[in-house]
Amino acid sequence: MILPKFEYKRASSLAEAIGYFNQFKGQALYLAGGTDLLPLLKQRLFQPAAVIDLKPIGELNALSRDKRWLTIGANVALFRLKQEDMVQEYFPALAASLEATSCETLQMRGSLGGNLLQDARCLQFNKSLEWRTARGFCWKMGGPACNVVPNAKNCFANYSSDNAPALLSLSAQARLVGPGGERTVKLEKLYSADGRKPLALQPGEILTQIRIPLEKTGGTYEKLRVRDSLDYPLVGVAVSLKGEVTRVCVGGVGPAPRLYQLQKLDDVSVQEAAARAAAEAKPVLNTVLPPAYRKKMVGVLFKRAIKKVQQGGRR
Repeated sequence: MILPKFEYKRASSLAEAIGYFNQFKGQALYLAGGTDLLPLLKQRLFQPAAVIDLKPIGELNALSRDKRWLTIGANVALFRLKQEDMVQEYFPALAASLEATSCETLQMRGSLGGNLLQDARCLQFNKSLEWRTARGFCWKMGGPACNVVPNAKNCFANYSSDNAPALLSLSAQARLVGPGGERTVKLEKLYSADGRKPLALQPGEILTQIRIPLEKTGGTYEKLRVRDSLDYPLVGVAVSLKGEVTRVCVGGVGPAPRLYQLQKLDDVSVQEAAARAAAEAKPVLNTVLPPAYRKKMVGVLFKRAIKKVQQGGRR
């Protein structure tokens, strides 16, 4: 498949990028690594008037720390980030999720911000325009109903980031800059839980930084997938332990990650939390694995990840 026609703009600053967005009256998309966006463009899932390249903006590629935060520019490549000693030492859940993301070739190109801001995925949606036209457009594409769940006026596409669950378990924050100004929010506020529009961003907003509290944690990330490389998570579970508090985030099942907090890690508390996570997961037949299996694996990976953290290892 070839790309559709669009104007290409290369921004050297955030202000210039936002200016281009306004120039095209919002009919533009931002480009970082491109590993997620370009295939979507080829499938005509998005057909913008312009693509605005953010790679030349230096501050988006910066990585810094102070006494309170590790601050990661949104364009920092996944491969570069996983090489950082601080990430390995302080944030093992993030390190494990980076290692589990696709393959090293794509890690070298893909950015952390791009991984966090990817669209939700579904076997009935992520197809060519010709396939979707023949099948009939689903609710996410502006059609009358979901093509997976008959007559449902809802979208059950899966938000499939590997890195978001890890960062949510680490209480990360996101800095956003757009036509309306600048804001910093808890990372979980970026996700709407609506598969049709899974990202709660204002028009033209750019994710510029991800900030993680600079405290050592224990942690890990468990991922269900068919192939060891390339595949998106069919279930992903991240665990971060800080002091007496354990935060567990489940992703890959439904339109938004789900976050759980445990004050104790005794057997009863873990069993109850894992059972709750499995009960709240409501997968449908929109991936390559059956919904019942994915639902069961939520609880399995939840307990497996916590057990690994209790044993002091992340893999």
